[in-house]
Formats: sequence, C-alpha cells, structure tokens
Amino acid sequence: MASIISKKFKGNTYYYLAESARVGGKPRIVSQHYLGKAADIEAAMAGAQVAPERTKHLGFGDVATALSVLRRLRLAESVDAVVGPRRDDVSASVGTYVEMMVANRVVAPCSKLAFSDWWQ
Repeated sequence: MASIISKKFKGNTYYYLAESARVGGKPRIVSQHYLGKAADIEAAMAGAQVAPERTKHLGFGDVATALSVLRRLRLAESVDAVVGPRRDDVSASVGTYVEMMVANRVVAPCSKLAFSDWWQ
C-alpha cells in the first residue's frame, strides 16, 4: 500500500511516497521515493517543471559497451596478428592489453601508472 509521508529536517518538511508491505509478519516500508517540499509538489501539479539543484551521474555499462565495440572490430586479434603470439610468462596478449587501454581511454582516461587501479 502506498502513502505520502512527511519528514522534518532542520525546520523544513519533505514529502515522500512510501510503499508498505508485511515483512516477517510486521508492516515495514519497502520503498520510498522523494517527492520534494510542498511548493515543489504544488508546482508539479500545476504543470511546471522544476529542475533539480544537483544530479549525480553514474557510469553503467560503459566499459562493457566499449569492450563490445572493440571486440566486434577485432582489435586484439588485429594487433596480435601484427605483433605475434604472446609470451609464455605473461597472462594476456599484447592485443588484449591494447584493447583494455583503448577502453580506458574511452571510458575514464587516466595515466598508464593509474591504469591498474582503474581496471580493478
């Protein structure tokens, strides 16, 4: 069941849409979505669009997308064809390393020394 709840914080009242359900036989809030202050809700009901004061952008799937494109282009295979087979004392071929470095430059460019930290 959904309901609108208010929370006071530093003298301001904020409203949330809360969904309740029974968890372990007891009523609990299972999700809540921020609606804003009363003035924000009133403006939204009047049809006005309120721009957020700040946003947080998260990269999701960017590395997977970059690697997918590089693999369709067969970058690692092309580099390995020119360079030759990998040495026995390394875990990946030169083409694989080049593929990872290109993905890094596309997604989150950093120095060569910082690459291993980024990859982890």
